Amino acid sequence: MKSYDVIINHKGNIDLAVIDSILLRLKNYIQDKQLDIVTRKRLYTLAVECLDNIYKHADNLEFHQDMFVEFPPRFIIEKIGEDYMIHTGNVIFEKNKEKITNKINKINSHDQNEINKLYKRALMHAEISDKGGAGLGLIVMARSTGQKIKYDFEKINDKFFYFAMQLTLKK
Repeated sequence: MKSYDVIINHKGNIDLAVIDSILLRLKNYIQDKQLDIVTRKRLYTLAVECLDNIYKHADNLEFHQDMFVEFPPRFIIEKIGEDYMIHTGNVIFEKNKEKITNKINKINSHDQNEINKLYKRALMHAEISDKGGAGLGLIVMARSTGQKIKYDFEKINDKFFYFAMQLTLKK
């Protein structure tokens, strides 16, 4: 039977103070478990990218408190056997669903070599968006895991979807 451990389970507001707290807990876990350098760097990089995505790209401009209770931002890291699973979730506008789907599907259609090329190209041509991103987050996630990005959308109402993503970091 595989061992199972929840490393971090955060559901609720994600701001800079929360991000610092989560990353400190992860850093302490990494040091306590004495993870190998590659796993340590990849796990931390994935956590930073996921938290950054939630912080910068969650669409909550018209977010109602009742929606927040039912669909809070979430960030979870689990260890299952030798592998790590990262789950994220946040509310997005319906109009952004197709853009996110297209980006992830494009990345998922590439093999690791092509993802590395995509990463280098994106680095060379990166422009900072209004939200402060350079469009590298999802590429970095796929590059770090070597796996397809799993995702799903749950319709909340005519304006909002809950975007859930799952990453697997294999040993």
